[in-house]
Amino acid sequence: MRWYVKAVRGELRYFWNLTSSRLRKKKSYGKPLVRYRHKGLVTPNYDQPVCFFCSYDKQNLVRKNVYYYLDALAVAGFNTIFISSSDGISDIDLKKLSEYCICIINRENKGYDFYGWKTGLEEYPQYKSHAALLLANDSVLGPLFSIDDLVPNMERCDADIIGMTDSLRFYPHLQSYFLYCKKSVIVSDDFINFFNQVDVLELKEAIIRRYEVGFSRLLGLRFSAAALYGLKHVLERVSYEERPKMWIEPTFHLWKTLITEFKFPFIKKSLLARKGVSIKEISEVLATANSDYNVEILNDWLRGG
Repeated sequence: MRWYVKAVRGELRYFWNLTSSRLRKKKSYGKPLVRYRHKGLVTPNYDQPVCFFCSYDKQNLVRKNVYYYLDALAVAGFNTIFISSSDGISDIDLKKLSEYCICIINRENKGYDFYGWKTGLEEYPQYKSHAALLLANDSVLGPLFSIDDLVPNMERCDADIIGMTDSLRFYPHLQSYFLYCKKSVIVSDDFINFFNQVDVLELKEAIIRRYEVGFSRLLGLRFSAAALYGLKHVLERVSYEERPKMWIEPTFHLWKTLITEFKFPFIKKSLLARKGVSIKEISEVLATANSDYNVEILNDWLRGG
């Protein structure tokens, strides 16, 4: 009975905070301004998938981990639209980003990544001509292992929408740091209508419930969805005693199992920032998994974090 009371209190607190947030900020939350759109050196190849990559850095830098990820995506066969919500991008970074991207967009820091992706859809309507669309962001560090075969692996998957991991929090859904949408999805009215409804929300829990959960829940009415590293399969490798007692965020609670048992290619930044996992501990796990990822890239991000 105690868990039920706690859950009800949590729901009431959430709706109160959401309502209060809307009342306080209703007048100040307009459509985020697109500051500029810079053409990159990459020529669009519509036979390849396009990636909308959202990034933010409080010091207005594009760090090593981001360039490393962008390079891996290019090798894997993605064209990239870089969507920054930092206050600005230096000329040095613009020049370097141009080597990886079709275009670089800088926008106001409002609405988190879902509004960033919405901006990408508006600024690059040619996304519909590409073979598929990947929604990604820089909330993860990696890839820790090669993702060269990622596109053919996802295209062989029977699902229409493919994520890296899934979660049961609030409602079964794909986690939004990596969402691969096949052609049938991105040209559908369902996809377009979902993003047309995306608004500026600043309460993180509201973003998760309405947009991360909502994406899987609403589009799942028509399309099939799957995670490459599904929670059910991962839990089969974890003893009952070691499983978290409450809801499970796999990239946070099961990160060691994901890396050592499944060669999972990413580490969530929140592991280092929120959970306080050390570089030493990560290095030991990567060594066990025979990853050749350079942990100095993690140090570079931590120094700026």
